[in-house]
Amino acid sequence: MADEAAAGPARRMTKPARRKPARAAVAPTPRPKRTKKTLGDDFLAAVRADFRAHGAAVIAEVRAGKPDQYLKIVLSVLPRDFDVAVNHLDAFSDILFEVIVQKFKSATED
Repeated sequence: MADEAAAGPARRMTKPARRKPARAAVAPTPRPKRTKKTLGDDFLAAVRADFRAHGAAVIAEVRAGKPDQYLKIVLSVLPRDFDVAVNHLDAFSDILFEVIVQKFKSATED
């Protein structure tokens, strides 16, 4: 048996896994203010104040003078998946549709 163990490849002893030393409990420092967020907030506050002062007049002026830019503004405010379905009859069930048709037929026959 001892000869068989010696004949096999020698295995290297593995080192035990190293663990990081535990950190001492330190009070967390407060996070610094986010400059980008405060800049954005300040900018939007300035735009909001300007709009409150001059908004309706500027919109009317842009609509009259530059209708293409006015349309761009309107389209930028609308959601991308804006539902412009004209035919709302698809939402009615067949029975409800028949009741509506009967009501209109009786109203036109009078």
